[in-house]
This record gives sequence, C-alpha cells and structure tokens, in this order.
Amino acid sequence: MSANQGEVEIVLDGETHVLRSTLRAAKEVSASAGGFIGAYQRLATFDFSTYVAIVAAGLGKKVSDVEGKVYATGIAPLSAPLSRFVQLLANGGKEPKEIEDGEAAPSGEA
Repeated sequence: MSANQGEVEIVLDGETHVLRSTLRAAKEVSASAGGFIGAYQRLATFDFSTYVAIVAAGLGKKVSDVEGKVYATGIAPLSAPLSRFVQLLANGGKEPKEIEDGEAAPSGEA
C-alpha cells in the first residue's frame, strides 16, 4: 500500500494502516499536545498518550480503539512516521517546500 500526499503509513500490531492529514486530525493533534511544537516535544520524550492521540487522529478513530495496538507495537517504531505525520499536519497536509540554494528564507519582517 503506497501513501499519497498527506498520508503516512504505519504498522500497528503487524497490520499496515494509513494516517491521513485532515483538518480534524490537525485540530485534534494540536489540541492534545499544546500545538505542533508540543507534539514534537512529546514524541521526543516518548509520551505514550501523545503517540496514541496522533495515531487515533490520523486514523479518524477513538483513542480507546487504538491504544492497545500502539502498546502492542511499541512506540519506538512509531517515532519517525508520527514525526513525519505531524510535519504534514502542520503544513496543511502538504510536503514542506525546500528552500533552494541562494533563496532566502522568509524572515517574517514586513
């Protein structure tokens, strides 16, 4: 199964699933982790509840429907794909544009 734009494949308890970037998923992840930076920080500290919340949001399921599968899988193998998924959510489900050589990054100044 190949993931499309805004999608990330994960393996939960031996089964492949696809996390989908949606507005609902973005709102749920942001709210549960105190924003996308909070989500990254909690992923880095291996916070189980954050892993479960991100998986549930990406699958459009309830936390109670996925927590057992996340536990059975272990959170270490989910770290990279969930970080990638949060990156997509933070960018509206799209790949972030890379800055080309010689092109200045936006400074935020007017």
